[in-house]
Amino acid sequence: MSRLHKNKQYYTKTDWTVDKVREEINSGLKLLNKIDNKIITFFGSHRVTKNSKYYQHCEKVSFELGKRGYAILSGGGPGIMHAANSGATKAKVPSIGLKAGLLKGERVTDKIFTHEMSFHFLFVRRFIMSIKSEALIFYPGGYGTLNELFEYAVLMQTGIVDNVPIICVNKKYWQGLFDWLENNPLKEDFFIHDIKDLKLIHFVDGIDEIISIIENK
Repeated sequence: MSRLHKNKQYYTKTDWTVDKVREEINSGLKLLNKIDNKIITFFGSHRVTKNSKYYQHCEKVSFELGKRGYAILSGGGPGIMHAANSGATKAKVPSIGLKAGLLKGERVTDKIFTHEMSFHFLFVRRFIMSIKSEALIFYPGGYGTLNELFEYAVLMQTGIVDNVPIICVNKKYWQGLFDWLENNPLKEDFFIHDIKDLKLIHFVDGIDEIISIIENK
């Protein structure tokens, strides 16, 4: 079996790769620039059902932010993403779904988007999802959610992008991970040298807390 079968198409067909990335960045930025409202982006598990407390909480947060004039952006899939766009639809504000074209298990056909786009490259999608957003709201999720959370935290930590609130919903869920980061027992192996880097992230439970952080940032 040959190695790097999927990777090979990208590094051997360089013209296609570069052109596709350019096309997706250009189209994504043009979409964002059509939105006059301030944008809030939501992240979280695509496996959450409509009966989940997380889905219901997210939909309410999105609706309340929509009532205050914010546009709502998500990855355009099921679960938390669906909840965010559903709340935006109920609030009658721009509801943006930036979909991952290759993730067939995350297809949504419900009419809950005012603007939508499908991406081949996930790294381009992550860039477009955050670059014009006033805040990034994270609900519990898996590898994908954690990847997004820490990528954005690093970009802010290093000053590559502007700091905006990163809001993690459900303090109890996130506590263990961040306690470990802050209080790693192997002090000689502690690589976050400035505790203020951990302060980039807000941990909340209530809807009012989220709105307060966004409106008072």
